Amino acid sequence: MRTPMSATGICSNGGDIPARADAGQSVVLRVNTRLPARTLAGPHPRHPFAVCRGFTLLELLVVLLIIGIIVSFASLSVGQHASRALQDEAKRIHSLLRLAGEESVLQGRELAMQFNPEGYLFVTLEGADWVPVEKDRLLRERELPPDLTLSLVLEDVEVDLHDSENPPRIFVLSSGEMTPFALELGNLEGEAYTLQGNFTGKLTLARTGEADDDRW
Repeated sequence: MRTPMSATGICSNGGDIPARADAGQSVVLRVNTRLPARTLAGPHPRHPFAVCRGFTLLELLVVLLIIGIIVSFASLSVGQHASRALQDEAKRIHSLLRLAGEESVLQGRELAMQFNPEGYLFVTLEGADWVPVEKDRLLRERELPPDLTLSLVLEDVEVDLHDSENPPRIFVLSSGEMTPFALELGNLEGEAYTLQGNFTGKLTLARTGEADDDRW
């Protein structure tokens, strides 16, 4: 009969784990379960400056550059919109005065473009009174956009647009004659257009300060 044998493994914490080697043999293994201190404590912490690192100068410059580009495009868009609105309104007044001159001659009636602080309208002479033109969607009353300003010179005299008792008028007569005038329309960006009319009814429109060759 064979004598039972036992085996013991080295274990730093002294823990014994019995195990079967084979039939008739008993083996005790000592298993080293102690882990290195670094392993038990978890991964080595990173340097605090590596975790809380701020932006570099280059990154800040890139951000500022992007912001500057966005602001520039926004300003350009707003400026283009303001310029377009001013140009459209100047062309509209020019076209309406030309239309009024044609209608006055063809229909044999006296018309006038009348101004107020908010905008303008067309009036016609009925008896001794000037009354608003009715049932004409083109010569109807119109308001100026709030960011546009208007000044008017009639026969070399600047007029007050706030005069409600004697509102300023550009007379457009059936004879083809017109009150000589200079109308300047501007915006908050400092741009302006000047529309001029002479006694014979000739109209010219140009950006204020441009040469005569650029007139419309």
